[in-house]
Amino acid sequence: MANKQETKKRRVAAQKQAERQRAAAARRARRRQLILGGVIGFLVLALIAPLAFGLFLANDDEPAIEIPTTTTLAPLDFDWMPSSRAGVELTGPTPCPPTDGSAERTTGFEEAPTTCIGEGAAFELAFTTDGTSLTVPVDAAINPDAANLAAVFGWYHAYEETPIQAFSTGLIGIGGQGDAGFLIDPVPSGLPVEERFEPGAVLATTYDGGLNGALMVVVDETGQAVLEQIGADFVRVGTIDDLDDVNAAFAALSTAEVGELFLVDSVTVTETG
Repeated sequence: MANKQETKKRRVAAQKQAERQRAAAARRARRRQLILGGVIGFLVLALIAPLAFGLFLANDDEPAIEIPTTTTLAPLDFDWMPSSRAGVELTGPTPCPPTDGSAERTTGFEEAPTTCIGEGAAFELAFTTDGTSLTVPVDAAINPDAANLAAVFGWYHAYEETPIQAFSTGLIGIGGQGDAGFLIDPVPSGLPVEERFEPGAVLATTYDGGLNGALMVVVDETGQAVLEQIGADFVRVGTIDDLDDVNAAFAALSTAEVGELFLVDSVTVTETG
């Protein structure tokens, strides 16, 4: 009987592993065939920025101008960061990293991390870069999957060497444009869009339909209106109450020259609740 039970366990484990491998292969194939028809991470913001910015300068009495759908046919497939800046890549299940920041810098993962934070836990991620800093709160009580992913990426130093950017559309983006080897199906926050995207909102962004670890901060009403207009499926994971800090970071990041990127130098994760 024991031999039969062990054989059954091995068979079930093998089936699950095969299913994970098939899902990963299908996801990679889907990304390679992806046709840009809507919002894909931060990339779409660069494409629609001139249109969207002009849209919200229009008179309130004038009819709304619809943002046209792009029809770019080039396949899109992005890694979390280029190989020249990449850190260690993990294979197999992703263990929870040490919370003291002592983990080796890791930017590639074969599997999504397990839950590494307590139920309802809250954290602050303090990002520093050349000339500015920004502290971003994430709260598991708002969205546990997004908060867990942000904290784990912080402890693994996965945000380091990724872009932190100010968009003319009133948004700050943090993190890579692609994925680090996996995606997590987002759980909607259930908030109406006017609350989900209000100024100061911290959002977990999506890439190819799943959470990829990247974050976005809504700076002002223009950023809020842009996300509402394009119907972004980003989920809220926190709130920055002090908009002066957000505006200061936005102003510092806006000094970047065309084609220049500010990269995250370091990130410190502090549990606050």
